[in-house]
Order: sequence, then structure tokens, then C-alpha cells
Amino acid sequence: MGSRAEFIAQQAAALAPLDFIVVTVMRKPPGAVELSREQDGGFLVRAASPKVPFDAAQAKALSALGFTEKEDAWGSAAVADVASAAALVERVVTEVFAASEEAAVDLDHGSRRPIVEAQQKLEAMRARIVPILHELVGGPPPVDDDGDYALKLGSVEVIVSPVAAPNMLPVLRIFAITNVGVNLTPELGLFLSRVNFTLMFGRFALDTDHRAVWFSETLLGEAFSDEELRFTVAMVAETADEWDDRIAQMFGGATRSALPEEQAVPPKPGQAGGYL
Repeated sequence: MGSRAEFIAQQAAALAPLDFIVVTVMRKPPGAVELSREQDGGFLVRAASPKVPFDAAQAKALSALGFTEKEDAWGSAAVADVASAAALVERVVTEVFAASEEAAVDLDHGSRRPIVEAQQKLEAMRARIVPILHELVGGPPPVDDDGDYALKLGSVEVIVSPVAAPNMLPVLRIFAITNVGVNLTPELGLFLSRVNFTLMFGRFALDTDHRAVWFSETLLGEAFSDEELRFTVAMVAETADEWDDRIAQMFGGATRSALPEEQAVPPKPGQAGGYL
């Protein structure tokens, strides 16, 4: 192996599981080769041409090296040792991207650990809350297109939304749409602010883009107790049911419970601006 491949091998040997390096070939268009260490300690190599898709000759060369096309990149089979993985990277650089042994490359480090850990926290949170939600609705909790749980409690639909993002605390968002099509007036904003001041738990929010009112509460995803979840779901349902008719009488529009199920509803909190 040449000095470039030896350098890549040295960098790859220092990778912890779920870490990776990206070797970028400075050409037009640029090409990139990723070498990652998997959780089991093995390696994978991926090749991508971000600006222009691989041409027929490049695809043939990748196939000859044992790569298969996966979405927007080509991936190798599992590679057991770092020397073989580094050698495969070098072959992609020279045989696919036609870079000479002296050609300069950029090397960047990264890690998928935050993403994987967030996914694991999300799965653990789902496994924990589903039995409780099952108990509350007397059966498997319905799941909507976003993977959130839509609970019909009396006349109110309560959404339980587990959220886990990389490098952030996981949270459980519990909310209900109370009203839609409200008249947007300064008095409505003032009214919701005053109501919020009197509430011990939860808060109302105004989605000005979609003329909708929401009521929500958030729990830290790794800190709440089972009883806190039961209480919060019930509290959101009861508070939404208590105020939705009053808001409709005072500021127009309709309660969410009065709309047919097939009627479109606004985006969920966090997907629209204008919240108090």
C-alpha cells in the first residue's frame, strides 16, 4: 500500500464503533468514500458521487470491487479487518475516481453514535409507554402517519408523541387540538395568556398560520413515572374538553371534536410558527 492508504489505515484503526472517516477526492465532480466501523467492530466502505451520479464505467468498476448500489450510494460487504478496508478505500479512489497516488484528498471524521443512541432511546420510550396507552384506551393505541399515538378519550383526540433527537434529551409531547378556524384577534392571544397563567399544568398555544389552538404538556423522556404519563394524558384530555367550547363561542371557528375525522388538521406543534 502507498502512503495515502497507510494514512487511511492509521486513521481507521483509531475509529470507535459507529465512528467513520470520509475521504473526499478533490476532482470535478468531487467523489467521496466513507469507511465506518460498525457496532460489531467490523468495517463497511461506501462510495458516493454527490454532484453527478456515477457513470457506467464507474458503476462497473464498483461492481467489480464487490459494491452494490444502495439508495444514493454504493456499499461494500462487511470487511473484517482495517487493512483490507483501507485497501478497498484506496482502490475506489484510484479505480473509480481515477485519482493518482499523489493526488490530494481531504479526510474528515464523524460519528453515527448520537443518531443510533437517539434511535435506541426512542425505541425504549415506545416500549415503555405502549402498555400504559393500551391500558388507557382498552386496546392497542392507534398510530398515525408520523408514528405518534392518537388516543380517542371522550370527545378529545390526544396525541402522544415520543421525540428523540441526536445530542438532545428525549421528550414525550402530549397534546390536543382544541379549536380550528378561530378568529385571530389580539383578544384571543390575551385570553389564552390569561388562561395559561391560571393553569398548574400544560399550556395553550396559538398556531396563527393555521388559525388553530392547541393544548400541550411535555415530559422528559427518561424521567417521568408511569403515573405521571397517565395523569398528563388525562389532564390534557380534560383541559381541552373544558375549554374548547368556550373558545369557539368567544372567538369563532369550531372545536376539533366537531370536525369529521377525514378533514385535514394543521401541522403538529413544532411544525408551524406562531406559538405563544
